[in-house]
Amino acid sequence: MQVMYVKVDSAVVTLPDGTPWTLVKGQHYPADDPVVRENPGMFSADPRYGVTWTGPPPAELSEPPVEQATAGPGEKRNVRRG
Repeated sequence: MQVMYVKVDSAVVTLPDGTPWTLVKGQHYPADDPVVRENPGMFSADPRYGVTWTGPPPAELSEPPVEQATAGPGEKRNVRRG
């Protein structure tokens, strides 16, 4: 199962059935979950978005992850074209 992590601090989105749903940075959902499919810009596959710490962040977490613009070899992307 591919896991996607919320990368926004917090947001309220509307589920397909009309229910409001709160997203909080670090929560994780299956990549095929409706909230991920409907709001792909609020999620990342980078697990650093799911890490929580107290105190100053470790060096590797001090900067937000930079997402790769193109898929790596053999990598499948969830892309919605409008």
